[in-house]
Amino acid sequence: MTHTLIALVSAMLIVAYWVVCRRRSLVHREKAADLLVEFFDKKGVSESDKDAAQFFFRFAASWFFMPLMTVLAFPVILGKTLSKRSSTSDGGKDKDLIIDEMMKMYMFRNPITGAVCFLAFFVMVSAAMLLGLFANRLRSIPSPSAVYMTTAAKVYHHPPRRHAH
Repeated sequence: MTHTLIALVSAMLIVAYWVVCRRRSLVHREKAADLLVEFFDKKGVSESDKDAAQFFFRFAASWFFMPLMTVLAFPVILGKTLSKRSSTSDGGKDKDLIIDEMMKMYMFRNPITGAVCFLAFFVMVSAAMLLGLFANRLRSIPSPSAVYMTTAAKVYHHPPRRHAH
């Protein structure tokens, strides 16, 4: 009887936790939806941007959004770290606000999964930064041909000697 009661209370606590998380995320879901409506009503927004925003909104509502984005972020982070190109964002303030609300919605809806994924993301970023620092140091080491050319240039282009007499 005691084991059944403990199992029942545990199951009720899990369901209560699930309900509380879903209700708390509704506030951010409504804000994100309002921001999307404003984004859609703006002039000059392309259909592909609208489709991408709508897909991102629907995708962010699923539980596997953050784990999948964490896994897919590793090659992107590694590529950005190892490339010398600067990353410029054409997102703008509106897109940043929408993404921010969607991330809040996910974090309130799935706090445990979100925390684990953010921890994994920060570990990946830290490892990528160390790898990028190491790669940049390796790039700064001169090649053997550059060393030989510098040495040859100094040997063959010595200044004329002046004699004392």
